[in-house]
Amino acid sequence: MSTFPGYELPVFNLPALVMYNTATLAPRPSKNFQQIAELGKLKNFETAFDAAFSTVFFATNRFLIEHMLRFGRLLAKNDYEALMIIGVLAHQGVAHLMPPGSLPSAILSARGRAVEDENQIKPLRIRDITSITGVPRETTRRKLAQLEVQHFVRKVPAGWIASTDRIEPELRDFTRESVTRLIAVADEIMTALRDADARATAGGTIKSPR
Repeated sequence: MSTFPGYELPVFNLPALVMYNTATLAPRPSKNFQQIAELGKLKNFETAFDAAFSTVFFATNRFLIEHMLRFGRLLAKNDYEALMIIGVLAHQGVAHLMPPGSLPSAILSARGRAVEDENQIKPLRIRDITSITGVPRETTRRKLAQLEVQHFVRKVPAGWIASTDRIEPELRDFTRESVTRLIAVADEIMTALRDADARATAGGTIKSPR
């Protein structure tokens, strides 16, 4: 198997939950590039990005595709609708406990967990899951029933949650590997951007793709 970096599932804002579907899905708000330490060191991010586009595009999508394949094999036997449902439940259930930019020391327990009690997890209703993923309601219902048998999710009075009994142990090693891959591809992308930025600053020419 390739040693290049892999994938990442979408993270959604809980207050905007029902706004998301396959037609209107929008990216999470991100920092201005000047607020990101490494990007802020570039003379001109936009110029560097345009000049390095093919390299950056290839590295980013290679990471995403490999990550999704690894994730699918681990959790869902390559059932990517089921995988998306698990991911959405896992992320949305704890989004209120993990505000963007929060430091681990402020939000995690001594064991590195955001959740020590399942009562802290916010359940999702089937219509919410369908709205986010675009998976039809009856398909979602069927997938949830299958995932419940496999102990990946649990039905609670207010809806559905990802089961910490199965998710936590199986994902710890996977996430360690994913973080290593993510940092490696980020380093690869930054190397490409710095090279393009230096060439543009020096007045060098960059080959246009044909």
